[in-house]
Amino acid sequence: MKIIFEGSKYETSFLETYLNRRFFSPANNPFYSIVDYVGYYYNSQINDPVIILPKVFIYENGLAFGKYSPQDILSPNAITKEKFKKDGSDKLLFSISTWIYQAIIQFRKRQKETSIIENEEINNIISNFGDSDNTELDIILSLIKFHKENQQLFTHVSKLNHMGRKVAWNKTVSKYTPYLCDNTPIYSNVAAKKKTVDFNEELIVLFYSVLNYIRITFGFNIVLNQNYDLIKGREFERLLVNGTRKLKVIKNRYFTDKFVALWKLLYTFFEHSETNKKSNKIQEEVLLIKSFNIVFEDMIDDLIGDKNSDIPRYFSDQLDGKRVDHLYLYQSLIMNDKIYFVGDSKYYKPGNSIGKHSVEKQYTYARNIIQYNINLFNKDNLPIGIRYRDPLTEGYNITPNFFICAFVDPNFDFFKDGLNEEKGSNTTEFQYHFEGRLFDRDTLLIQRYNINFLFVLYAYTSRSSLMKASFKNKARKQFRDRMIDFFNVNYCFYTVTPISMTLEDFVDKYFRQLNGKMYRSSSMSDKLIVAIEKTTSSSFSIEDCICESFLLS
Repeated sequence: MKIIFEGSKYETSFLETYLNRRFFSPANNPFYSIVDYVGYYYNSQINDPVIILPKVFIYENGLAFGKYSPQDILSPNAITKEKFKKDGSDKLLFSISTWIYQAIIQFRKRQKETSIIENEEINNIISNFGDSDNTELDIILSLIKFHKENQQLFTHVSKLNHMGRKVAWNKTVSKYTPYLCDNTPIYSNVAAKKKTVDFNEELIVLFYSVLNYIRITFGFNIVLNQNYDLIKGREFERLLVNGTRKLKVIKNRYFTDKFVALWKLLYTFFEHSETNKKSNKIQEEVLLIKSFNIVFEDMIDDLIGDKNSDIPRYFSDQLDGKRVDHLYLYQSLIMNDKIYFVGDSKYYKPGNSIGKHSVEKQYTYARNIIQYNINLFNKDNLPIGIRYRDPLTEGYNITPNFFICAFVDPNFDFFKDGLNEEKGSNTTEFQYHFEGRLFDRDTLLIQRYNINFLFVLYAYTSRSSLMKASFKNKARKQFRDRMIDFFNVNYCFYTVTPISMTLEDFVDKYFRQLNGKMYRSSSMSDKLIVAIEKTTSSSFSIEDCICESFLLS
């Protein structure tokens, strides 16, 4: 397996050895080219798959994983290769490669299910196999998964077969009652006869020999049972061109579904190998995407977004042609009303920052969302529980807005999300029309967050809906809490209850003084909220009312 990095510069003649020319483009130097895609490519002419990893793995100093140049990883010399394997980077690379591959597969499935994009051509997805086709990497991952999920079965068979006897399965099944382990029957007592040819063991030897070949050829970390004499070297090379013939000889001689499934997996592996070796044509297997940022956006949206079909389509695919990455309803920063949180995913090389153009677009997303909801409000068609403007005070609810960027955990931990607000100068964007008017529609906040790309990969391809739901709840609460923290630091909040006059009369009397600084949630009938910027005043008092300070929560 060869590893190439998206956005990295390689010698053109070097890339031509591994990739079709349509998958890389010329760099400034006429002798160098840049790889434009992410994903999986197999060419039988070199008999080796190529994985193109996302640019997020390239560090600021131009090194992949902070240690090696992309060229070293693709074709390490003897010294580098020894060190590369010694520190475990080779196993890490192959592990990440399979996650990337499965993420693109998952994206294709979600694209069809949710109509994320109208067609593949828009998104620059290149694939020459359908949903039912198996690539070499598909087959390898299935074999490794089977090995991982059936350790107890192999251990049990191994113990029986090395007791010097052959199990009579027909008599065992009719005479003894098994116990179930992962839906597989395990017999503590067996009917035995003198050992002859053991087809179960023969199949296992073939299986372990294939796993050994995968371990050596592709670098996967597979621990094999040492009780079998494996087929290696030239003998295994011969299997790669006639393995299906050997499997046909022992077909239909297994008494459990597990061994039937294993036989089919091995047959698929050898059939694929024979097709590639016997074909005179250059066989390609391609699953590549040019705009991997779209995949990253979908990965994040799967973790934090809202699949609620009640959200109008034009809220996300906005009428001015802009598309919002993430949009979901959640508890407002003010009391118990709900409001839309607006998010945008950013997929950069490490060291790159969010530009002014992206910031301005994000403000536009939020303004559009506000206006769309006000349009519904004006038509008395805004859903119950969603509140953008209070008709009495003419104050606007706060619209939460955020960026979320990927980073790679320095310890390459797949299980820590690393979700944190970006700290430092110029990391919180705060824009307003009138100073000190928090409840004005033009007062907008954008916060920035980072997330561990490896966790995102793991979660996106995971089947655990419970894990995803847990992270979604955590992330949404964290976004809200951090925004509340910002406003509690920069504003003093008061509940205001009028004395000797109605709330309507109080608003009329002090409207000019409190315009944009007062707001009323839907649960308030006789009071309202006033927000005073701390740089303006450290306290607030006004006649005709009772003022009580409080913190947003």
